[in-house]
Amino acid sequence: MKKLISFAVALILYVVGIKTTQAQIFDEGTKHFHVGIGFGSPYYYSGSKSTIPPIHISGEYGIKEKIGIGGLIGYTSSSYEDSYVYPGLYSYKYTWKFSYLIIGARGSYHFWQNDKADAYAGLLLGYNVASVKEEYEGTGTGYYYDETPTVGGFALGAYGGIRYQFKENLGAFAELGYNISWLSVGLHVKL
Repeated sequence: MKKLISFAVALILYVVGIKTTQAQIFDEGTKHFHVGIGFGSPYYYSGSKSTIPPIHISGEYGIKEKIGIGGLIGYTSSSYEDSYVYPGLYSYKYTWKFSYLIIGARGSYHFWQNDKADAYAGLLLGYNVASVKEEYEGTGTGYYYDETPTVGGFALGAYGGIRYQFKENLGAFAELGYNISWLSVGLHVKL
């Protein structure tokens, strides 16, 4: 009986040893790509409705065992409506359409991983190009801008996320943070 228990313990330790020595998801020299969709965005105007949800693609290259650098391109748009009716005088409806394009560099620290999962946190440094288009419908005279202003600005974000591999090079990811959206989920590919 002692030999059977010793054999079982040795077998378990051997199997556990194999599991811990398998390839990590993230390591120096690995390349990772995300294609994601977001929920909610820090760029939406208060009270506006999403017309195109936040979408993004990003890539990352492992420069050290736990450190990666890469980039992100994301886009989202929303709209906001306001209307007034003054009986007998006039009525009007304004619609503002907002769009946001963010391009940035990202740096991540991978603080925990095994052969199936990888948890990380990082910073985004980029540029946001925002534009707004105003449309007016109404009777009478109204205040109306006949232009489409475009502005840009410095973008700084922080995020934390996790990847999970279904297959050797294919998996899913989820990220929380101040990025193109508050929450992003999508497809992860490791090259």
